[in-house]
Amino acid sequence: MFAGPQKPSTFAKWAESPRDSIGLVAPFVLTHRSAPDTAKPWPHDATTGEFRDSPLARAVLEPLAAAVRQVGACSVVFRSPETFSASAANRDQLKRFFAELATPEAIGTERVWVPGGLWDVRTAAKFATELGVTLAFDPLVRAPDEPPEIYEDLEGSLQFRVESAGRAGLIRNEKLEDLAALIEHYEDLHLTVAFASPERWQDARNLKKLLA
Repeated sequence: MFAGPQKPSTFAKWAESPRDSIGLVAPFVLTHRSAPDTAKPWPHDATTGEFRDSPLARAVLEPLAAAVRQVGACSVVFRSPETFSASAANRDQLKRFFAELATPEAIGTERVWVPGGLWDVRTAAKFATELGVTLAFDPLVRAPDEPPEIYEDLEGSLQFRVESAGRAGLIRNEKLEDLAALIEHYEDLHLTVAFASPERWQDARNLKKLLA
């Protein structure tokens, strides 16, 4: 859904998955100024992207909500551009976006926000609570001298979105053990783990085995 409209056959295939097992990435016209490299992107212009309100941005809300209903999506992921800073203006922009445009009623499922690289995780977690959305971040990305427990006291709904494990190939066992320890710590919160690592399927299987 991020790059452009999908064919009905794609939605039919996705709908075969169990309900609440698929997360959709919001169309880029809601979050990014530049279109991805694709043959048929969503219609866009200078007014779209970066959580701004515009006619073209509003036009993708109904197709997005229809996709959520058809596939029984558990969430819609709103990814900030890497350059989208934590400035006062951008905070106000996000508040308006989630309160007036991408509302719970308009989206129809859990709203997940992925901050850009310029956001501190603790700052983003507190702000996500104010916005009423789920924060997504990579718990395996931290400074070399920081322990895995650096994020242990976060609150609210969370998504661990594992993307940058530091190398190609499978995630190392010690990294998965760090992740498992954090998952156990947050067992009283609503927590989702999503893998976007190079070997995402096997990484997910390995984590499932470790948790079991």
